[in-house]
Amino acid sequence: MLFNYTQQLIRSVATFLIFLCLLIFLFEKTIPPNQIASTQYYEIDTTTLFQKKVITNRLPQFIQYLQENNIPIQNKTELLFLLSNPNSRKQIAIQLDMNANVLLLHAEIADLMQIEMTEIDAQILHFSQRNYQNPFTGETLNLQHLAEADAERILQDIGGWLAGKEEELLEKYKISLEEVESWISQANAHSFKIFAPIP
Repeated sequence: MLFNYTQQLIRSVATFLIFLCLLIFLFEKTIPPNQIASTQYYEIDTTTLFQKKVITNRLPQFIQYLQENNIPIQNKTELLFLLSNPNSRKQIAIQLDMNANVLLLHAEIADLMQIEMTEIDAQILHFSQRNYQNPFTGETLNLQHLAEADAERILQDIGGWLAGKEEELLEKYKISLEEVESWISQANAHSFKIFAPIP
């Protein structure tokens, strides 16, 4: 039986679509479901992830680490909600045999990133403020504290903390007083301060 041009074209397209559906079906069968849901996986270096050191992709790596240890966190908002609770931090610290301050560090970085601040900004700001850690709560810097901070003092702290750092990531880092003032203004305007004291 001879097919005209239109029929041959329809047959070719149908064959291609069937082949494509088979490929998708086989592809989904070979990849674990948890990897299909996530767009990017990182090789986790726990030696730096748990240190007070500025690293790229800290929060995605930490979220992945928690997932691999049966704590179903999907994004930084969920991370913030879970780890801002001191009781949750204590339970997870026991479960993972980890210092609870490591969990607080990641919660505070996630908190700072609720405003227009990059993950690198949040880490540098956080680590430059370690001298001002609250000895009773362990809190260092979050949006509540940032809203009440002095921009010039923060800029001086960041400059002092960066001095002498030889890491390439930090050597290229630049921050202005206007940017710090913008962070403080955004922190003041941000209505959802999860670490705010309970009235």
